[in-house]
Amino acid sequence: MGKNYDLIATVDIDIATPIVDNTSFDNLLIMGPPPKGGLKTPAYVGVYGNLTEVEDAGFVSTGEGADPVGVAARVAFAQSPTPTQVYIAVQKLSTEAVASAAVIKKTNAAIEQYVGTKENLTGCAIKFSEASRKLSVTLEGPASGVENTGMSEVLGALAELGCTVSVAGKKVETVSDFKETGAFQELSGMSADDPEVKFSIDVEKDGAGEVSYAVVIEYPSSGVPAVASVVEAPPLNSPEKELELPATTIARALGMDGWYVLCSAGIDSKYYEEIAAYIETQEKMFAYTELDCFPAPGADRAEGEDQVIPSVGTVYFRTLGCYGREKTSQALEDIPDANLYENVAFVAKWLNYSSGSETSAFKSLSSIYPSELTGTEMKLLAEKNLNYFITVGNKNITMNGKTVGGEWADVIRFRDWLKNDMQLRVVNLFVTRPKVPYTDSGIALVQNQMIASLKAGQDAGGIAETEFDADGNEIPGFVTSVPLSASLSASEKASRRLTKCKFKARLAGAIHFAELKGSLTYEL
Repeated sequence: MGKNYDLIATVDIDIATPIVDNTSFDNLLIMGPPPKGGLKTPAYVGVYGNLTEVEDAGFVSTGEGADPVGVAARVAFAQSPTPTQVYIAVQKLSTEAVASAAVIKKTNAAIEQYVGTKENLTGCAIKFSEASRKLSVTLEGPASGVENTGMSEVLGALAELGCTVSVAGKKVETVSDFKETGAFQELSGMSADDPEVKFSIDVEKDGAGEVSYAVVIEYPSSGVPAVASVVEAPPLNSPEKELELPATTIARALGMDGWYVLCSAGIDSKYYEEIAAYIETQEKMFAYTELDCFPAPGADRAEGEDQVIPSVGTVYFRTLGCYGREKTSQALEDIPDANLYENVAFVAKWLNYSSGSETSAFKSLSSIYPSELTGTEMKLLAEKNLNYFITVGNKNITMNGKTVGGEWADVIRFRDWLKNDMQLRVVNLFVTRPKVPYTDSGIALVQNQMIASLKAGQDAGGIAETEFDADGNEIPGFVTSVPLSASLSASEKASRRLTKCKFKARLAGAIHFAELKGSLTYEL
């Protein structure tokens, strides 16, 4: 039987659901090339909870054939505490590479169909290696006696596909065109005792990279029948394997929330500055391993030239460089594979501490061999705001903790965290209330969210607590100010935009060096 409450009172309850933010300041993203094996296609941007998941995606993490991303992931998950998750962004093939692969496929098909397949082929034997993209021709007599090779048909087929064929820069559309090239002049004068003649045939098509085919023409050894053979070798070029630019990969990775620091793995150092410039426009950070800032072993900088030249200029405040060699004279091939990804270890260890609670220096790293640096070398690295990993006492720790622009990395991270936290609180104020009036009480609600965020910053350890000077005067950790409603014009209120809300907060900072002095006496 009903209670009949609705006859007297009705109650409707609306759930004011706040916005849930997916922004994270605790996770790293490794960016690099796809697995070398190519047996599996990992997600172009994926999240992995352990090394096994990374290996299941096709990345090899150990051994001579290890993938850069696989080794970097191994280094990340080796840190203690272990990251709960690691993001990986895989570089795709460039659009030109995809087009080049199509050109190769069609050109190979035309060669297989026509070259050396005619019953009336005379004057030579021909073999084609698809893997090497190489035509091996063994002459039976003078080159002028070679007929019906099938090259004329190949040229016609490629022309129909919109491809351009050239030899030594000269466009070749017919066999007659080829006879006007220097390559033909060279082989037409060949005799049985001459060395082999080599040249390349280049196939081009709009939107694709130039594809080169090797041609080797020779006479057989004395008394040996003319049978062509192919010695397998890498192709002259590999435009079908060219990867997209790092900026393209980053743009795709930015579409996934949850990561904060991008770490390069297997990326050519010539792209580091480009990556740094891109990341500077985002509320993210970038970390790379610096290997080549000191002069190469046996070489010296010119007089007056900087003795340390980083891969990235000192104008970026969101980029960290981590020096990776054990010694400045260490050869590249002697660097431990994990040290190539010291940036990953540095970031994985640092981000395990919540924003505001940490300093980015003095962290122990697993799997990374410390550098043995002289006092001068450490000073030179510090002057360029590069981080390094050395032994202090019996403990291996990171030193410096700065971005290449000279700001402390943990300060940049805390600033980003505080901005996001304050924005989220104010946005949820507007979302969860029917309205915030443009009155002193409404403005105070906004101020309260600012104060709540700043107090959270104090709790996190990023903002200093209230302190007192020697005279007992209070030094607040932060102050806020908002305008009075009466001080705002009618047009400002009509715009429904509240401005002039300000705060100032003191960073708690961190102590990285302590100077202690004293004396020993017989009495105080």
